[in-house]
Amino acid sequence: MFLPVFQTPALPHKSIHKNQLYKSFYTETYSQFSMKKYIIALILILFLQQALAIELKQGESTEFENRKITVISLQQSKAVIQVDEEKNIINLGQSEVIAGVKISISDILYTGDESSKLTLTAQLTYVCGDKICNPGETQENCCTDCKCSGSDRCTSAGCLLPQCFLNEDCNDNKELTKDSCEEYKCKHQKIKCENNRQCNDNNPDTDDFCSSGECQNLPPICKTDENCSDDNPCTLDQCINKDCQYKQIENCTPPEKKKTEEMKQEQKQEETIEFTKEAEQNFFEKIIGWFKNLF
Repeated sequence: MFLPVFQTPALPHKSIHKNQLYKSFYTETYSQFSMKKYIIALILILFLQQALAIELKQGESTEFENRKITVISLQQSKAVIQVDEEKNIINLGQSEVIAGVKISISDILYTGDESSKLTLTAQLTYVCGDKICNPGETQENCCTDCKCSGSDRCTSAGCLLPQCFLNEDCNDNKELTKDSCEEYKCKHQKIKCENNRQCNDNNPDTDDFCSSGECQNLPPICKTDENCSDDNPCTLDQCINKDCQYKQIENCTPPEKKKTEEMKQEQKQEETIEFTKEAEQNFFEKIIGWFKNLF
């Protein structure tokens, strides 16, 4: 005889309950963390969009977010401000939007001459990079939003017709330059030389050599013997290996030295003649004195 066996229904395991709690906790924590990141990013964006204080003199310009701001003229209570090609009059303490840039004048120091200056704040009225070509945005100041036309490409400086796409496109066939393509423009960075051969400028008249990583291409001191003339008749003037060499001619007395020797000889002769005159005068004086003593 068999008795019926009844199975007790399985109760939920404690680990399953814990996993659900952990999953709920992590989901909530991740959501809170994501919200914090979003808030921080929003604060940073708002902070970066805050107006930038700028001090300019009359006639000066500054670059702001790829826009050129210029103070055209100043008066005691107002100024003429130009942003790129658009300009407007702004009163002290007031604001105006010029070409998509909000300009506010907070202070004016008017001296009546070019030293007059003002303090202004600038703030974009649009966000470059939102894929919308807003008023004030152009291909020059925000080509990421205002797409370039034709074959032009967008760069940090605005739309540009590409000079290159690869570094190989910029090869200038010069051994001492590092050629690269950056933002569709060729760059040729000078590098240091390592040997004299790299410094050859294909000019047969120059001496080419590498010194401390820099090429030296020195012009020749001479090309012909005439270039070495020193106006000295007692030297043989020659141009040898682009350098002047002077060889003394034997038994040759330079004119200056010869003249000096002649002057010394004349002076010696004059001294001899003077000595002879003095000796003769003394001799006659002695004769006369002797006769005086006789009488």
